[in-house]
Amino acid sequence: MASLLSQTSASFGLASVTLLAVAGTAQAFSFTSEVEGSSAKGDIFLKAVILNTGERVAVEDLSFVMGAEIVSNDEFKGGNTGAASADKGDEATTGIAQEDAAAADIVTNLSTANLNNIVDTEDEGNFQIDLDFAKVIDNLLIWERGKNSDLGVQAVDNSGNLIGNFFKVTRSDWTDAGFSIDTTEIGSAQAVGSFGLNLVADLGVSGPVSKIRFSSESGFNGPDWKFVGTAAERESQSVPEPGLAVGLGLLGGLMLTKRTRLA
Repeated sequence: MASLLSQTSASFGLASVTLLAVAGTAQAFSFTSEVEGSSAKGDIFLKAVILNTGERVAVEDLSFVMGAEIVSNDEFKGGNTGAASADKGDEATTGIAQEDAAAADIVTNLSTANLNNIVDTEDEGNFQIDLDFAKVIDNLLIWERGKNSDLGVQAVDNSGNLIGNFFKVTRSDWTDAGFSIDTTEIGSAQAVGSFGLNLVADLGVSGPVSKIRFSSESGFNGPDWKFVGTAAERESQSVPEPGLAVGLGLLGGLMLTKRTRLA
């Protein structure tokens, strides 16, 4: 009996490791955007996203930017100078277009579900901006107009210190988001790309956070971006994700087998 119990405990431990390994495989991912509106110049409102796990996260369970701190941003001196500025669709009913953008202008464009309210970056621009999200997030969802630029991402703690890993989203990472936008900074519509990051697996933090630093350098080709997070505590999380369900199934099957043998 003792031998059987030892084998059961060892197998249980192995199954637990397997469960954790299966459930913890999240990493940078593509996702699907559900939007309302199709005019490249007008409003394109985000209604929900479907993550690579199959989880559908409605807009109510997303977390939008509520605050910003401009750590650095190249000065705007007219023309194509400066770095990050506020931009919006030519006919969008929300948002602001402001070349010499202040923190409040950036918040205005990133605090709404309108994906045609963005932050535009000049091609050679350098900036570092810390963004505060209204709810603590576990995934970061990024959209980029043009699909041709890079972007730096790193988590920030409550004291303003950088934590975890610096992650560079490269121009080859973007997948097509299924819509295009035409903003005041450009003369015709450009396709939008999207890309998702898991904060633990990709940014190397121990858990959800509410502040992230975004950055661009002259070689990044001027990312034009919109960010939203998935709230760490959300309704849809009550249903196990596929990886977790598989792990629980393996564990349950193993325990049933051991009980049968003991009987």
